[in-house]
Amino acid sequence: MDKQAMHRYKVWLLAKEKAGLGNPDLGQNQGRSSKQVNKLTDLETLLLLYNYGRPMDLAVDSKFTLPNGESAACKTKKVSSESIDFVYNAPPPNAPSAPRPVMPVGSPVSLDLDEVGACGGVLTSHNEDGFRVAVNKDSRSAVSTKLAHIAVKRGIGVEAMGAMKTGVPRIEPANKNCAFTDHTGMLRTGMIVNLSQFDALIRASATIIPPMGTRIVLRGPVWHGADVISTFEIGFMVKFCLPIPDDKFTTALTFADA
Repeated sequence: MDKQAMHRYKVWLLAKEKAGLGNPDLGQNQGRSSKQVNKLTDLETLLLLYNYGRPMDLAVDSKFTLPNGESAACKTKKVSSESIDFVYNAPPPNAPSAPRPVMPVGSPVSLDLDEVGACGGVLTSHNEDGFRVAVNKDSRSAVSTKLAHIAVKRGIGVEAMGAMKTGVPRIEPANKNCAFTDHTGMLRTGMIVNLSQFDALIRASATIIPPMGTRIVLRGPVWHGADVISTFEIGFMVKFCLPIPDDKFTTALTFADA
């Protein structure tokens, strides 16, 4: 199991420890551990979102250091577990601009970000205003965890969960791949982050995220109609037209064509 998968697994263990199983409001049996269902807190849901690469607009003081020891102060502009955009600090009024380190694309960099912490990465692009760094794989889990805590503290990104039916069991299917027909009739693909019997959180490319209020049809052995109730940078939320039956709500549930 790679580090990203292990991180998501630990999130689910945390959910299992913190929350009861089943939903007494729906008359469901509390002893449903065989279906591996869990109730997620806002923090745990955000952990999943940021672990899947959701970006956050975040401006915090930072410092980058090159292998030769050169360093400079900067600020973050957008942060995700996969990449970070930086802007150079502006010089004080009436002061000349300080020379900037020479940073060829592909250069490894060490980063120290206020509120986020230290991480490593590789320079992928730059311009006169700033640069972008791809976060090293071994730093991504720590960055996504920090972002989730910042989001809860600042109330950032809660709109992604506001549409989510709260207090009900959610599962992460064994097969996360999904296929769906969007409102135009085009067949699209995405990835199920998690779902309840009533709604699903789906990761998809920004270019194919269906508009709010439209209807999609999720494929698989049984097709499920669903309405788009929330959209954000890396995916969208849908509400199923008909709830998934209790006896079908297991981690074996699939929304991909064979």
